[in-house]
Amino acid sequence: MSPNNVKVSLKQHFLSLGLAITWLSGYLAKAQDFRPSFHFVPERNWMNEPNGLIKIGNTWHLFFQHNPTGNFWGNIAWGHATSTDLVHWQYLPIALGSEDGIQSFTGTSYYDGANDSGLGTSANPPYLAFYTGYFPDSGVQDQRVAYSLDQGATWTKFFDNPIISREQETPHDESGGLETRDPKVFFHAPSNRWVMILAHGGQNKMTFWTSSDTKQWTWQNDFTSGNITGLPDGIRGWEVPDFFELPVEGASAPQMRWVMLITPAVGSPAGGNGVFAVTGSFDGTRFIADPVDPATMWLDYGRDFDGALSWENVPASDGRRILAAVMNSYGGHPPTETWKGMLSFPRTLRLKEINGRLRFLQQPVVELDTAGTSLTSMTNQTILPGQTMLSDIHGRALDIRLSFIPAPGATLSLAVRKGGSEQTVISYAQPDNTLSVDRNASGNISYDPAAGGVHRAALSPDESDVVRVRILVDECSVEVYGGEGQAVISNLIFPSTSSDGLALTATGGNVELESVDVLRVSL
Repeated sequence: MSPNNVKVSLKQHFLSLGLAITWLSGYLAKAQDFRPSFHFVPERNWMNEPNGLIKIGNTWHLFFQHNPTGNFWGNIAWGHATSTDLVHWQYLPIALGSEDGIQSFTGTSYYDGANDSGLGTSANPPYLAFYTGYFPDSGVQDQRVAYSLDQGATWTKFFDNPIISREQETPHDESGGLETRDPKVFFHAPSNRWVMILAHGGQNKMTFWTSSDTKQWTWQNDFTSGNITGLPDGIRGWEVPDFFELPVEGASAPQMRWVMLITPAVGSPAGGNGVFAVTGSFDGTRFIADPVDPATMWLDYGRDFDGALSWENVPASDGRRILAAVMNSYGGHPPTETWKGMLSFPRTLRLKEINGRLRFLQQPVVELDTAGTSLTSMTNQTILPGQTMLSDIHGRALDIRLSFIPAPGATLSLAVRKGGSEQTVISYAQPDNTLSVDRNASGNISYDPAAGGVHRAALSPDESDVVRVRILVDECSVEVYGGEGQAVISNLIFPSTSSDGLALTATGGNVELESVDVLRVSL
């Protein structure tokens, strides 16, 4: 081989090596950037709460607040992804962009089957996406609509937007139309009218509007904190309304209740944002809320369940009300470099009468079951104080299910993402029937003052004295479901990649383990 050929060969070798190193560096950076295994995150950049959730045919559509050009809040558009099973997601182009200086804030979608809007045809009715238009130069927020005639693949903004202008909003808004947003829109069949609910940022109120054609809207009434008997003080800054009917399970006679979901800016059990739910009756114009029970009104007792919305247009043959929220209440602080913000795992919401009280029940959608592979399973064992189980099991994407009976005074604790000095500890304490998640050693908690701490929720055993807990563990999150789902705690965690161990322990007394199942989630 000539010297020149040697030089060429060496050059090609080092070029190939350089490409390999670049690829490996990118792969490692991605692996070390806490990217979840089975939770949705944007391909890149900033994500906030979900928008416009709707099922069209066999496809679940997810839209979300998104900055397509940066890993920070700004230049807000509707990102878009689809799934056929709520587990695997396909990224799609931006659905509603930021054009002409008008950004696309939060909203909801609905099927206009009768073509009331006139934006489709009787043969091809439109899907409608209602959203808030935001003018960053002036701060104005008005309400707008876009439509799709190709089954949600692409969206066209209505040429005569806005459908509710700042001038219409001003008489009903303390800020003069600068803080009116997040339209929840649906068709109310009994009154044969479209209904819109608007949040008023920084204010503890929603307003109800109605329309016959989705384009001309009339204010009907305010719904404020004063309309909810029993609402604790300090729950302020209502945003992101959702509104739907649910059947009441366990009632002596069949009944339905309307449910309003509200995301306040402050006042949740874990501090900061949260989501609470109110039941009541609705006649097409006015919502009459039932008194709330402060002990049962919150959907989540963790720090990271914010801006929850539910999928519309789910067939009656399915019958589920499925929610998702953004898991991030720390703004741009979480230590992720290529993305910011993730979707909670989709969960069903049910309403059940338990011991004379209405309870909201949530569980991960059953589609997750097909992604789990058993790592271990045990039944009818006793764990004693000082004993440790599951220490031979490792994983960073897990679905863990526990059923147990604690002796009086006993506490059962499960450490996940355990390694070195790091662990996140989920506990059930029998003395006070409390479920908790301890993040004080969960990894990096320096990025925000609220990133650590212990979050708790009351949870009583079932009628057989059995406590049931299900735990979803991912690269940077834990979601804990207690009982039938009446106590839920969702939190972000940022441990080292090497922290992937488990440890099941008991203190204060024996715990009878009816069943323990640990599954690896792999997509």
